[in-house]
Amino acid sequence: MDNFKQNKFFYGSLIAVGVVFVAGLGASYWKYKVKVDTAKELDLQQKKSRALLSGHVLPTVNASVSLTSANVDAATKDLADLNTQKDQLKALIAGGAEGRILGKDMSNTALASEIKQSVDEWTKFAADRDIRMLPNEKCEFGFRRYIRNPGTSPKRDIIRVDQQRQIVEFLYKQLAESRPVVAGAPTPILLESIDREAVETFEKIAEGKPGAGTFAQPETVRNESDEFAPSRTFRQPGLVDTLSFRIRFVGNTATLRTFVNKVRNSGRPFAVTAVEVGTPTADMLKILGASTPVAGAGSVAAPAAVTSLPGFFTSDAAAGAATKAAVPAPKEDRKVVVRQAPAHFSVQVDYLSVVEDKPAAESEPKK
Repeated sequence: MDNFKQNKFFYGSLIAVGVVFVAGLGASYWKYKVKVDTAKELDLQQKKSRALLSGHVLPTVNASVSLTSANVDAATKDLADLNTQKDQLKALIAGGAEGRILGKDMSNTALASEIKQSVDEWTKFAADRDIRMLPNEKCEFGFRRYIRNPGTSPKRDIIRVDQQRQIVEFLYKQLAESRPVVAGAPTPILLESIDREAVETFEKIAEGKPGAGTFAQPETVRNESDEFAPSRTFRQPGLVDTLSFRIRFVGNTATLRTFVNKVRNSGRPFAVTAVEVGTPTADMLKILGASTPVAGAGSVAAPAAVTSLPGFFTSDAAAGAATKAAVPAPKEDRKVVVRQAPAHFSVQVDYLSVVEDKPAAESEPKK
């Protein structure tokens, strides 16, 4: 210790040299490790580069495809063509921007007010245009949940519910304009209901569970009579989204045919997915002012007698003899067997929209 105290400078220098030596060893090892890792990474990248340049054999192509300028240009053109085709398919499915029906963003109380005002206007429109309804089951156009429970309002999917409101109005007006005109006035129809999917009552299925990304309705939610789950739909999760509606009414086939054609040819992204035809009840016919269809009292006309047979059934001589011996059948009075009468129609319609691609997050690589 005395020796150390007497030679502090010498021993301090010796310790400093030792520390520098150890630090040098550590730095050398670190540099060596970095060099080794860099060499491995360089070798890996060179292997990848050689693989790209040598080409990749595709299942449908015999020759290998390499990363040459010509192939890069061809791949770029293919990508551009695919994007163009994708845009064309989107336009074909969802229609032009000018023909789309879009919902508005607002508060849920404002939307409830809009729904109430619209239902009142549609009911008045029905009274003015001789569109009849069932007295005990007043039509609320798919929004009975909010009309019969004052003060309630949608809790989610505000924009989609407002979009449904506007689509219901469009379909309702198309149906009203589809009635044939008789004696200067459109024929009356009985509107039983316009039903919709209650999308605001659905809950999104969490990731990792079956059906993730889609919506399911909790068992605790009670559907109203004007809410339904579509039996057929063009919905494809992640690709095509739909809003389904069902129009139930009593009228004639001319009204149905005109309504379907007007919806299909409207230039808007609608698809008619199902049409059901049934017999209206006696109460419906009474409200409509139509009589119950009955069969005619007359007998069905007998088939006409065979007056001649083609030559490939008999010989030409026999055919000629049959023609000469033919006696014209007596003229019979034709009587109506089935009278034209209104029917009950249920038309299911999908409103289509394309699921837009989500932009990749900045921290995530684009696929």
